[in-house]
Amino acid sequence: MEALYFPAVSGVRAQQVRLDTIAHNLANLETDGFKAARADFTAVPPQEYRVARAGEAPLGPVPIGSGVELSATTRQFTLGPVEVTGDPFDLALAGPDTFVATELPDGTTAFRRSGRLSIDATGRLVFEDGSLLQPPLVLPAGAQLDRIAPDGTVFVRAAGSGDAQPIGRLELVRFPNPQGLLVAGQGRWIATEAAGQPETGAPGEGNWPPVLSGVREHSNVDLVDQMTQLIMAQRAYTANLRSLQTIDELIEIATRLRQ
Repeated sequence: MEALYFPAVSGVRAQQVRLDTIAHNLANLETDGFKAARADFTAVPPQEYRVARAGEAPLGPVPIGSGVELSATTRQFTLGPVEVTGDPFDLALAGPDTFVATELPDGTTAFRRSGRLSIDATGRLVFEDGSLLQPPLVLPAGAQLDRIAPDGTVFVRAAGSGDAQPIGRLELVRFPNPQGLLVAGQGRWIATEAAGQPETGAPGEGNWPPVLSGVREHSNVDLVDQMTQLIMAQRAYTANLRSLQTIDELIEIATRLRQ
């Protein structure tokens, strides 16, 4: 008898996960570099049961569906809308699945696609969350950031100097399976074994995309799409709850008839 509940119960759980995923996407609508997530589900293999009508020999085995289960939560690594600010401290990447490495204040290596740079007390380039750009780039005392070229070369201008001078070059990172990256919040990801061995390269060389200086990449969450998915998930959640109620009522009727 419990098997009758399984499809509807799994449906309720699946739609709850879907609702939570959509809510997380909507909460990050304004997070630069954020990539929308999608909950994917797969059918649970049916279970075989022996069934029978009153006064008849059992039939079976008869396969009865067991519902669905979460198969994966995938990230949509498509390029988000870009905003041209003209500020050299704003940084974004042209490629959809490339990152720059940073070191968080606790020493953890994280990866991000967009953000606003600043200069810390020691002259190092850091992002707004305090994470240090990797490999580190240190500006000479009194120098200011002039621009970051498409090939990742960082130019600074010393006080009283008319010419901008290069101090280093950004390094890009990508993974064989970016879906395996762990989301760390604020548009950051942490490497895992599932993501594979990272590969590094120089912006604009080979198949590596250029760096976009003076540009910010916004979240790729589509508000209209997410609201549509939200309505559909709410309707599916309600329908599965009603299925549970209907099954319960039918079982109650069958129990009364047997009495």
